[in-house]
Amino acid sequence: MRYLPLILSCLILAAHHSRGGEPGLILLWLSVPFVLLFKRRWIDRVLQAMMLAGALEWGLTINTLIEGRRTAGLPFGRMALILGVVALVAVMSGLLLETAGRKKRLPPNDPVAPGLGAFLFSSFLLVSVQLAMDPAGMLAERFLLGAGWLEAFWLAIYAGWLSDRLQNPRQIRKMRPKVWLMFSIIFFTQLILGVAGLEKLLMTGKLHLPVPALIMAGPIYRGGGFFMAILFTASILLVGPAWCSWLCYIGAWDDRFSRAVKRPAHLPRWRNLMRVIILVVVVVTAFALGRLGVGAATAGWLAAGFGLFGVGLMVFWSRRNGNMAHCTAYCPMGWVATRVGKVSPWRLKISPSCTDCGACTPACRYDALYPEDVLRRVPGEACTLCGDCLSNCPTGSIQYQFPGMSSSRARTVFLIMVTAMHAAWIGVARL
Repeated sequence: MRYLPLILSCLILAAHHSRGGEPGLILLWLSVPFVLLFKRRWIDRVLQAMMLAGALEWGLTINTLIEGRRTAGLPFGRMALILGVVALVAVMSGLLLETAGRKKRLPPNDPVAPGLGAFLFSSFLLVSVQLAMDPAGMLAERFLLGAGWLEAFWLAIYAGWLSDRLQNPRQIRKMRPKVWLMFSIIFFTQLILGVAGLEKLLMTGKLHLPVPALIMAGPIYRGGGFFMAILFTASILLVGPAWCSWLCYIGAWDDRFSRAVKRPAHLPRWRNLMRVIILVVVVVTAFALGRLGVGAATAGWLAAGFGLFGVGLMVFWSRRNGNMAHCTAYCPMGWVATRVGKVSPWRLKISPSCTDCGACTPACRYDALYPEDVLRRVPGEACTLCGDCLSNCPTGSIQYQFPGMSSSRARTVFLIMVTAMHAAWIGVARL
């Protein structure tokens, strides 16, 4: 019975949007009560926020109707009173989740911040895209009016769920590669369907190849088209090099191939120099091709060859070495992310409690946690803050750090940010 007012409020809001001809918002409000199936305190806060949003919608509707009736010289008092009561019921339905009966159904010592924080941050990112982009940045909006709000809501719920689960360090290594691979599958499925004819699944309909180097080389060649470059830059400013381990649409492949070997071997020392040379070659080539007026077909074939060679490195080098050779020795954007990402204050540190047991080394696929790195108590420069090593450390000596925060709070905030961006990028990252 305690859930009935909330369910009725959602049904009335769905009916309200039905009158407005907004099918996506109808589906949103019909789906909200299903969130009650998640027995977590942060979910209750989300529902209360949604009910406040519903009350705000009623308030805006009341104001619009009053203005219309005043203009037409019609009475509006009873209408305003009725809708005001409906808005109040929506607010009260959220407060009913604070009852002792509901709280008994929730786990004891259930933290709110990780899930709610990721939900709110992801919502902020996705709502900004929904409001600002034209054509619609949210895919669902391109197929059904108002469905961008539905997509944003459930992606934000996913962000909260993932952040909540990853607060246990033992879960990071197990879950991160799976959700990262899922992100890559969604990205490339959209791409394949878009190329096959469903152009709504592409960002603009003007395609460039899914090669990470083209995030930088594409705009240099074209002299425009900066959307993916902006996403990349925003990512590394907010979470440093974690773009490489959470948000790169092709890095998940390299991760999967590298796990064919249980314990990674050393990569050659010249890998950093090789990647700098590749970066310079890519930039100079893109600039030259663009200024010389070389056609898109020729440039596309060169880019395709560059990308396919990288896939070959995954198959024949990463799979045998155990490290992500494509990401750490070939991809120029990986070099940019790990170097420019140092602007971000997020770091992984090894505390003095480390016993040098070496358990973290096989967890790292980025060539960043060899015994000599552990002895220095600082991961190697190729570290992408993926956090897999936290799952292996038996003493909890590897910690996220941010100036002014305790290690536990730094881990919580970092995971809130990176999971929210991961979920938001599922909704907006496409070519």
